[in-house]
Amino acid sequence: MTTSRSALERARSALHLRLLKAQRNLTEQRYGAMIIIGGNDQFAASQFANQLTDWLDSRTVRICAPDVHSAELHGRPFLWPYWQQAPAHGQITIVVHDWTTRTAISAAHDEISGDKLKSRLKSIRLFEEYLAAQGVAVIKIWIDSPEKTLRKRWREAQGTEAEEWAVSRDEFLLTKKNIHARTKALRTASSGKNLPWKVVIGGENKHRDLQAGLAVVEQLKQPSRRKAANRVKKPSSRSRGLLESATAHPTLDKKAYSSQIVKLQNRLGHLTRIAAQRGVSTVLVIEGPDAAGKGGAIRRLCAKLDTAHYRVHPTPAPTPEEKARPYLWRFWNKTPWAGHLAIFDRSWYGRVMVERVEKFATEAEWARAYSEINDYEARLAETGIIVLKIWVNISKGEQLLRFRSREESPHKRHKMTSEDYRNRRKWDENLKAAEDMIARTDTPHAPWVVISGDDKRYARMAVLKATCRALADRFE
Repeated sequence: MTTSRSALERARSALHLRLLKAQRNLTEQRYGAMIIIGGNDQFAASQFANQLTDWLDSRTVRICAPDVHSAELHGRPFLWPYWQQAPAHGQITIVVHDWTTRTAISAAHDEISGDKLKSRLKSIRLFEEYLAAQGVAVIKIWIDSPEKTLRKRWREAQGTEAEEWAVSRDEFLLTKKNIHARTKALRTASSGKNLPWKVVIGGENKHRDLQAGLAVVEQLKQPSRRKAANRVKKPSSRSRGLLESATAHPTLDKKAYSSQIVKLQNRLGHLTRIAAQRGVSTVLVIEGPDAAGKGGAIRRLCAKLDTAHYRVHPTPAPTPEEKARPYLWRFWNKTPWAGHLAIFDRSWYGRVMVERVEKFATEAEWARAYSEINDYEARLAETGIIVLKIWVNISKGEQLLRFRSREESPHKRHKMTSEDYRNRRKWDENLKAAEDMIARTDTPHAPWVVISGDDKRYARMAVLKATCRALADRFE
């Protein structure tokens, strides 16, 4: 017995060194890792997470363990807590209370089934593949403890302070024969391509952690093998003509504008108060060429809103922290609270616009992004969030007039940079990218509204009307 224990300790010590080496390699090669620990034994999952934190250099490790009863999760997509914790380059996120185990428990209680379950499984699958495609090593360990092991722990915990924590009813439920088989099928159906679960049988703590740790280190050693095989569809080269058709010049005189805009602003204020009361969130994206009037439209949009109910998110160039993570991360963490309105002045569509045109993203990255964006917006919509996207279009001639007007105005001169004229020289490329973007991401749950912006008054009114209509369709 002493020899066996000695051999076990030597194996654990060797594993400790291997994990540290793999972690150093992770930092040097600038990739992140997400270690997901699921299964029917939450106690064992937590123990193993703690053991990993002890073995690894904890300075670059963090635990993601969402509290499913937290008010913070209310009104947000199922995957939101995991979106927040996507690791940066050189970081490791250890996930317990994972997405697949939570789904299996909900399915076992018949809380989710049919099309909703299929949609959940698809969203998990695509999320795992997205992480892998962004260079995150996705490592999944499923601890499958026999009912006998769980019952023994439950008996030992009776009458102690650990009684309620040792084993839950949900864990016993997942061991039942029919549920166990169903959970296995769910595990397979929710796994991203080339991202299977490694099953470890629960038992004596040190042996279990050794087996699970060996599985982790093998996958950490070769992150490139974890990359999902995403199919990339290039956008059509056919000219779509959508934006050219939106260059008509509807105008609105000052008197009509002044009388109508206040009514619309009051109506929007009323609708956003209803949304706040009912806990319905809205994500509003406003895109368009430089000088299209996006900022002016947003100011009129917010003029009579309660500042407690909305937030405007400008989208400048990504920071070093944002560049170190999957590109959607900086938008994931701006998902609005229940009842709030999030307004994005430019957005995640930069991936298929400026990053495509300026070659900041590879062709594979921006071509794949259409489906990634559509899935992200679908996850928002299925939670009950209103998703509206507005493209404010202007003609090339009107843009030049506005550039010159800005340069002459001391109050607007700061808006102009050399980048604006450089971007203008790529007008046709930007137009084609916008055409592709709208055609590929206009969906029933997240539609695009294209507005002619050559007349600023008309454009501001049109933005207000579209936003009021989106909220009114939900409440009236």
